[in-house]
Amino acid sequence: MLIYLLRHGDAPYDEGCGERSLSPRGEAETRDVLSRHLAEIQSVELLLCSPVLRARQTLQVLSETLDYRGKLLFEDVLRSESSVAAVEHWVDRLDVKSLLLLSHQPLIGKILEYLTDEPGLGWSMSTSTLACLDALAFGRGAAELQWLDRPQR
Repeated sequence: MLIYLLRHGDAPYDEGCGERSLSPRGEAETRDVLSRHLAEIQSVELLLCSPVLRARQTLQVLSETLDYRGKLLFEDVLRSESSVAAVEHWVDRLDVKSLLLLSHQPLIGKILEYLTDEPGLGWSMSTSTLACLDALAFGRGAAELQWLDRPQR
């Protein structure tokens, strides 16, 4: 199974706002990273996205860049405070060959570390970072990192 991990784009903290919004920089960086991997991620069967505003806005950029028309689910299990175990339980129910998880730190980094069994690797998931893993299953050490691409800042 191919698993793509995408962290939402730049969304600066604003004390006056409720949920953080994607910045113009976040949109541009996400579009840039995705455009370098169009061929690889065109085949994604299922996209699971956090319901948080900045993730939904990143999803909008992804949808426009890819012209994605596949299956899409918004899942609370991808909120930053969720656990890898909850994500694993959710993904284990799926029957897909490729999926993309759009989430936040620290969860997205913990997922990367869990799947590769490489402690410390999770901090490489800065905003708008996209990673591709080839996984036998969704389990500890069951995946090999194929590539990880960050915005060119």
